[in-house]
Amino acid sequence: MKKIFLYFMPVLMLVFSSCEDFLTEEPATYIPAGNAFEKADDALGAIAGVYALMQPLVDPLFLYGEAQGDLVVAARGADKYIAEIAQNRVTPQNPYTDYTNFYKVIIACHNAMEGLANIRKQDPVNYVQLMYELNIAEIIYVRAWTYLQLVKMWEDVPYLDYDVLSIDGMHQAPPVKGETILRSVLKDVIEYYPQISRLRLPNSASTNAVIESRAQFTQQAANFLRCEIYLYLNDFVNAWETIRPILPYGEGQYQNNYGITSHLSSRYWDQKIAGITDMGALTPEWVLYLDFDGSKGQTNNLQRWTDNTNGGIYALKPSTGAIRRWETTPVYLLEYQRNFWYFDPHPPGQLNKVSDADGNLVIGHIGDMYRGQGTSYEVSGGDTIIFKYLLKTHGVRRSVAQNDSHSRNDAIFWLYRTGTFYQVVIEIMNNMGYMQSQALACLNGINSSDPQGTRLRACCAAFKPDESSNESIQMQINRFILEEMASEGAFEGVRYFDLVRFAKRPGYESWLGDIVSQKYPVEQQVAVKARLSNRNYWHFPYYYKNVQKNPGLNQKPGY
Repeated sequence: MKKIFLYFMPVLMLVFSSCEDFLTEEPATYIPAGNAFEKADDALGAIAGVYALMQPLVDPLFLYGEAQGDLVVAARGADKYIAEIAQNRVTPQNPYTDYTNFYKVIIACHNAMEGLANIRKQDPVNYVQLMYELNIAEIIYVRAWTYLQLVKMWEDVPYLDYDVLSIDGMHQAPPVKGETILRSVLKDVIEYYPQISRLRLPNSASTNAVIESRAQFTQQAANFLRCEIYLYLNDFVNAWETIRPILPYGEGQYQNNYGITSHLSSRYWDQKIAGITDMGALTPEWVLYLDFDGSKGQTNNLQRWTDNTNGGIYALKPSTGAIRRWETTPVYLLEYQRNFWYFDPHPPGQLNKVSDADGNLVIGHIGDMYRGQGTSYEVSGGDTIIFKYLLKTHGVRRSVAQNDSHSRNDAIFWLYRTGTFYQVVIEIMNNMGYMQSQALACLNGINSSDPQGTRLRACCAAFKPDESSNESIQMQINRFILEEMASEGAFEGVRYFDLVRFAKRPGYESWLGDIVSQKYPVEQQVAVKARLSNRNYWHFPYYYKNVQKNPGLNQKPGY
């Protein structure tokens, strides 16, 4: 898809005029419909244009998903708008509460679908029905994903039918209940799943082939999206049935009793699904991401906000609690553990843990490919920085001074990664009502010698429920899941989403305030808990300009 995007850059330039104008103005349409696309090759331009419009969504997704949570705080370079979000006091005047860029994607999807229909009519020989169906399915899934993000961030938002082809429609539609929107897009993704399921990861050991597929919706990403929609509808049974066939959650009796299909560690998911046999070709569990290439003028704020050198303004940094979690998590020391991260090179059942003279396992320093020092965070010039978007390779910073082509606004922002989604599916299992023991087993690892799951992959000591606690086992496991989510998915734009999702369930309403308040000084924690006890403050307010333009949009209570 990245190659397609670059190939059709001239087309996109004609469609969008200039990038600067496109992101700041509101022209009637962003991808022309009708006879603007006539030939089969034009379909690639339409698809690429839709994905290109997803790039500006990274900033609000990161700010909402991370800055509001307990793992990130405002640093010295934060302007007032970033500080508002990081300090959980966002206002309707904050430009990051503007959802216009999300609707640009949706409008582009509508226009692209009309354009693809025209291509099918004008060039039926070269643009065959099968390709048309695949392209339409891909657009449907991008649209559904975009609406899911809108609901997660604003809850009730305007819903635009497929015949709305202008951004003006955003200012004419009243807000619709988030649940209603999710049920509508769920119907769409179910209908088009047979088509999207044909878009599978390449059956090839080529790293490039696998990487290129991650910049677009494939069958695997489609399953992740459908599962997530069910999750946000609190439909745990259908969420589990959607994701169960492709994920490795058990062995032996678990497979027999629950139809679990494979016996592989989470780090082998991509290898299994892609048919790759060479571990060297395995990419880091990416399923769907937005890729930025600074040399092509594709920019984002991930590095600028998090770095304290190379033009970074150091606006956001890890909270003290986030660092403390990695530093204090009991981790087994391995014979092959080196430096700041490790990755188990042994097959399942052959973990070489270090024991003392009495045979007790030795606890070691946290380190892993996806979490901890050298990956999640790093110390730089006295500052503790979010490091995930500054990495050239594991533990090595990108360097503009070396004219490194991967240092100029380059970044990969994960939308779906198997390591983080693994925790989501364990959450589903735990909350189905009868799979608590299986959920805990998958969270910790099936047994002490089998690296099943992210916690054992990182060699962290197992979670153990307290049988004497007044909390149910299910609730205790939910606490463990959120703990593991914080370690595995820190700074990937998912933390606050996870916390709000839990808080919306009966009995968990106080969890959001309890957890987020921990990043504040003790004297401020009571006030933060009080604010976050009000559900009106769990989501972004409507941007004041959107309220002014839309007569059917009333500002949320409390703003």
